[in-house]
Amino acid sequence: MPKYTGKNLETAIENGLKDLNINRENAKIKIIQKPSNGFLGLFKKDAIIEMKVVKQQVKTLKPTKKTVTTEVSKKASKQPETTAEARFERNFAVVKKLAKYLQDVLDEMGINATLEVDMPNNKRVYIDCQTDKEGLLIGKHGRTINALQQLCEFYLNNHGVNYVEVVLDTANYRERRRKILIDLLHEVLGTLKQRANQFILIPCLPLSVNKFI
Repeated sequence: MPKYTGKNLETAIENGLKDLNINRENAKIKIIQKPSNGFLGLFKKDAIIEMKVVKQQVKTLKPTKKTVTTEVSKKASKQPETTAEARFERNFAVVKKLAKYLQDVLDEMGINATLEVDMPNNKRVYIDCQTDKEGLLIGKHGRTINALQQLCEFYLNNHGVNYVEVVLDTANYRERRRKILIDLLHEVLGTLKQRANQFILIPCLPLSVNKFI
């Protein structure tokens, strides 16, 4: 590394820059000796430096915050839509496997049925069982079909599809049952008005029925 001298540091640096024909930004400077006036003009010392040429780094300009925000906003606006569509496709693929599983269960029960599956959104699945053994499928007070419906929800949960309501139906049983419950409620209300007392419902009603009431 070449050395340069001067009466002071600034002069030494200027000498070095002039000799190497570079700007100060492209120079690496190391001070070897600081200038000294000595004592009464004796032992006077000049400034001594070493100077080395360094390559100037080219800085890459970063995009402005406005540009970054715009890009993020566009991505953010597209991401929820893409995520919802991807989740629906994934959930529907599991639902199709559920239909095959339910078909096997019904075969083991001796119920020959054709299943029609509808999934209008990520929160609800409707399965209609078309069979000539409706009574066997529904069971007493709907216990069998309710148990199978709960089994379907367990299947979805075990396969990563959560918070999805499954409605298992046959021969419009759910709608017919709903009308029966409405009639029951009207009867209960009429009885309460007459007696002004408590009315005890059947304790063995399914949980879904109790929730409806």
